[in-house]
Amino acid sequence: MSLFDKAKDLAAEAAGKALTVGGEVATKAGDVAATGITVAAAGADKVTGGRFTDRITGVSETVEGLIPLRDRKS
Repeated sequence: MSLFDKAKDLAAEAAGKALTVGGEVATKAGDVAATGITVAAAGADKVTGGRFTDRITGVSETVEGLIPLRDRKS
């Protein structure tokens, strides 16, 4: 095996590990963002006295659906 082939194999292995770790971090960040959206929606619903619950829920669900790489439970 040449030095070039060995370097190419090591680079491919490192790229694979980076994608795995990066995906895990992005998934955790997406979950935290979704929690923040849920909390904000609950606060908005409380402040409006429940008058706009349907609209607030619809918007928060739409925004949560836009979060990439989120580990969706549904």
